[in-house]
Amino acid sequence: MEKFIDENVAFGRMPYEDEIDELVEKFDAFVVLVEDFELVYDIEELKKKVDVLHSPIPDFTAPSLSQLYKIVKWIEEKVKEGKKVYIHCYGGSGRSGTVAVAWLMYSQGLSLREGLRRVRLLKPSAVETEDQLEVLREFERFLDTR
Repeated sequence: MEKFIDENVAFGRMPYEDEIDELVEKFDAFVVLVEDFELVYDIEELKKKVDVLHSPIPDFTAPSLSQLYKIVKWIEEKVKEGKKVYIHCYGGSGRSGTVAVAWLMYSQGLSLREGLRRVRLLKPSAVETEDQLEVLREFERFLDTR
């Protein structure tokens, strides 16, 4: 189900209620990108077990540059605490793929092209829309100016 993009961070589809305990054994933190109405499990129960960042992005759209940066900084904080992070949207392609690429660009200094290549080797459907690609281009420009 989950695809590791480095030793601490993975992305994938939304887990079903009966898969949560298995994931909680592997991950200490979840980045939840779905909107409330899409959730198939109780996020409040999940928050009792692990750290959760709920940063909703409507399906087939992209986060804003500032939202993407906040998500990546949160992941960095959790990784620095020695935690493993699971990023998920509904199907595990567009929204979570976008964040996964951004994480590789941020954490490993990869270009958009190389980050996208690595993520798509794991999940060919990752990053589905032009809007998602465009925010990653913006993110690349942002990282270049830091």
